[in-house]
Amino acid sequence: MNRELTARTLVEDLGSTVLRLAIERGDPDQPLTGVAIHDGASADQLEPGSVVLGVGVHGDTALREFAADMAAAGARAVVVKGPLPAAFDDCPLPVVEVNPGASWLHIAATVRERLLDRARAQLRSDDTGDLFSVANTISDLLGAPVTIEDRSSAVLAWSAGQDRTDEARVETILGRAVTPRGLAALEARGVFARLHADPDPVYVEPTGSGLLPRVAIAVRAGSDVLGYVWAVVTGPLSAERSRELRELMPLVALHLVNARIDDTRARQHRRGLATAVLGGGPAGLEAAGQLPLGDGPLCVLAAGRRGASPPAGDADTAIELRRFEDALERYLAAVHPTAVAVAGDCVVYGVLSWPRRTPKQAVEASRALARDFLGRSAIGREYVIALGGPGRSLAQVPAIRKQADATVRALRLTGDGEPAVGTLEDAALPVLLLGLADIAGSLGLPAATGALRRLDEKDGPQGLLRTSLSAYLDTGGSTEAAAAKLQIHVNTMRYRLRRIREVSGLDFANADAVLLAHLQLRLAAMRGAVADAHDTAHHPGS
Repeated sequence: MNRELTARTLVEDLGSTVLRLAIERGDPDQPLTGVAIHDGASADQLEPGSVVLGVGVHGDTALREFAADMAAAGARAVVVKGPLPAAFDDCPLPVVEVNPGASWLHIAATVRERLLDRARAQLRSDDTGDLFSVANTISDLLGAPVTIEDRSSAVLAWSAGQDRTDEARVETILGRAVTPRGLAALEARGVFARLHADPDPVYVEPTGSGLLPRVAIAVRAGSDVLGYVWAVVTGPLSAERSRELRELMPLVALHLVNARIDDTRARQHRRGLATAVLGGGPAGLEAAGQLPLGDGPLCVLAAGRRGASPPAGDADTAIELRRFEDALERYLAAVHPTAVAVAGDCVVYGVLSWPRRTPKQAVEASRALARDFLGRSAIGREYVIALGGPGRSLAQVPAIRKQADATVRALRLTGDGEPAVGTLEDAALPVLLLGLADIAGSLGLPAATGALRRLDEKDGPQGLLRTSLSAYLDTGGSTEAAAAKLQIHVNTMRYRLRRIREVSGLDFANADAVLLAHLQLRLAAMRGAVADAHDTAHHPGS
């Protein structure tokens, strides 16, 4: 993708977890010609049109003077680390705010690479323009706003005129991908099957109220589908427009291939090495030598969507995990460049080393990093991140990955709320309960034995006495607290406890018998939570 580099596209390229366009004064869509690092010296040597990185510029007065000096010298944007002055919106230039943990070196290198990409594109012998230009060409042809997406429905480019679209299109562009619910609706209607089967444009009726019709066409290289072109329209295309759109697809395919082939190879190689490191053994140690992980205590992150684990091989899950992996990869490149990220079957892993940190500091640094990422990510509230470790060496990575796997499985069952980040110690009880449930299931152990089985035979697995016993044990054996929890009179609770003794034979003075009953009740509750999460994951609208 070789569109013009501007303050706005810089933010879009690195992602909202790394940068944000804090102030849009001036023109954030003016092309940038170069990048400079502020060193406190005179601005006379500044190339007009540059973006200037305010390294070491802090405090209200210094930030104001820096912005004024750069504007006078002809800069087109400044990049600073916050906090910004309270009344800084009169700044004459666009201001890009950097995540406090991001590396200035990474920001500078990214800007320089994007500028080099643009220069290389201008030297190509063909005159096909970049993918955004192609999107505008298609938009002009159809008289409709257009997006160009890859096969996983991640947005690669879009045309002008998106203000004439609907809320779903705006959400797609802001999130740089079609939402999971949008994908599910299209899949359910067989839209992608039609696109893959038909070389002509496909007309798609609106999928909900307030939405507009679409026309889509698959972008092919031979028999392979590389991506899609989507246009928001008022009705089906004429035969002539359909033919003209189809004739443009080889041009789009050329861009998709050229823009991604080098990046894909490098990222696949890096991800392959990361997978080997997580697997451990001699191959893992050899792969680690090819990655810049560095020395120091190691932690493994495991990120998963809230709810029960989806079945392996689920296409929608794989697409969403790939997007999450991409976002985490961009974030780590900026704030912890030596880290690596890679998607597994139903989680995304990260491996981080913390040189010059103690093991305790490494865990807290990993926790802070995970919280910051989830807080900045557009889908952060839907995910949890487990921390495994710390480990003293790369040889311990497989072991701490198991910790992270067990922890993320437990954290996924937490309800909606603030972004959840936890260690094995934080989630000790649900981790143990899930482990016990696995063991009981593998042995064929009945869900209720002894006193609890006798209680169920008399009262039923959802009976009043069982519910009362569960409340009593969950409140630490407090009759008063259990009565309050059940919203009944304390004498009623005492009566129910006597009935539990009579029916089940449970001796509340026998610690082992009480522990067994309590564990079986908690395991039953855990199984119920897993079943509810599984139902929610597969029937989100119910």
